[in-house]
Amino acid sequence: MRLVGTLMSIFGAFFFIAGFSSMRTVPWRPGATDPLWYRALIVAAVAAVGAVSLLGGRRLRRRGRRHSVPVLRTMADAKRGAYVLYLRPFTSDATGASMPHAFSRFQRVGGSLVDTGTRTVEERISRVFGTLGRVIAVGQPDESLPLLGAARLYLPLNDWQPTVASLIEDARLVLLAAGTSEGTLWELRRCLRRRAPQTLLITIYDESDYAAFRDRAEVIFREEADAMRRGSGADWRPPSLPAYPPLSDSHRLKWLPVPRGYIRFDADWTPHLVRLDPTSTRGWTEEGRSRRMNREQLVPFMEIVILQLLDAEDAADQADAGRCMTIADLEAAVRAARSDGADDQTQVSLLMSGTGRFLAIADEQQDKQQDKQEDNGPGAGGRDVRGGSVIAQAGGRPPFTLDLPLPLVEELLRERRAEGATDADTLQVEYSPRGRLRGVGHNPGGQAAGEPPALVDDSGAGH
Repeated sequence: MRLVGTLMSIFGAFFFIAGFSSMRTVPWRPGATDPLWYRALIVAAVAAVGAVSLLGGRRLRRRGRRHSVPVLRTMADAKRGAYVLYLRPFTSDATGASMPHAFSRFQRVGGSLVDTGTRTVEERISRVFGTLGRVIAVGQPDESLPLLGAARLYLPLNDWQPTVASLIEDARLVLLAAGTSEGTLWELRRCLRRRAPQTLLITIYDESDYAAFRDRAEVIFREEADAMRRGSGADWRPPSLPAYPPLSDSHRLKWLPVPRGYIRFDADWTPHLVRLDPTSTRGWTEEGRSRRMNREQLVPFMEIVILQLLDAEDAADQADAGRCMTIADLEAAVRAARSDGADDQTQVSLLMSGTGRFLAIADEQQDKQQDKQEDNGPGAGGRDVRGGSVIAQAGGRPPFTLDLPLPLVEELLRERRAEGATDADTLQVEYSPRGRLRGVGHNPGGQAAGEPPALVDDSGAGH
């Protein structure tokens, strides 16, 4: 379908250009004997065939690409590697599936003919945030084909909340589209309870929808205030989302970008809104104004979002650093296992944090977690990012266990020692953005969080 659509677009462009080029010769073509109306009809027919072929080819290419959208069958597939969770009301799918018009004087007709691209709004969003991980969205259960953009995960209508709650907790970044549906408001409430503020971004598609969402969000902030004060301090006060600012010069308005704006949060949940305003920029063409708008308004905002996200991940990494078992401790545990009769077939479960730091032997760490929960009472521990978790997570990766044969663990320790590791050093694994293990390294004792470890294998292919 994509190949046929491309051929139709080329064919249509040729006929469309040929038809319009022939228009100037219709009234005075030399030696013409046929009537004027007949010549005009032929030219109009050629141009019409070209236009239909252009539009049909574009629709066919887009339809063909929908067959190639990744569909995630299980939660394990969804959580394989870091991911960005895109949450939106299903009613906004029509906006997400639209294709921004070409910057033309004829925005509805001429723009569709001139702009031969088929990238939708959701595809453009996925392309921007795809640098942080694979973008995942929950698909409508009754849609025949997934929409273009994020990878789709389909959930049952009557039992979707537990799965979405798990996705919210383990995502590297949550992108929430403003809306007033019950599902969207539940997702916002869940993000306030279980996400660090720097890892939540609100997308604005429509001014009126945002105004209603703003009123409902303030109510939710007040209702969740007591729970949020446990991590933010007793003096914390619920914030108010900023009002949607007006255009700089409404008389110059010719088009509006989609999305219309974004909201990010500081560590204390202070919100910051950026409105994409094409009337505040100057340029020779509308396309030039669009690029300048993105460069001057959106790019600085997104740079802050990414820096804050990395800071939050570094804080989680630093929290994990204080819980790591040292190489000397691991060597002692391996020797003890050998003395207890462990052979070469014995599997060692290494408990790893979401940042890739080796924390402990899995059974030992689980006992520590259980003791901590019993000491602090019911509900203590957990993974609440505001209240301090037993094991932090970062980069969209929850804590996990790495099962390795005992001889391989011994070989890794010998390699680390050969590389100069000391008793106080800790182990850390390195993996690609897709979740493939790239190697095992060590962090010197007291090394600052976030610095890359020395790797055994730094190949891009993984193993």
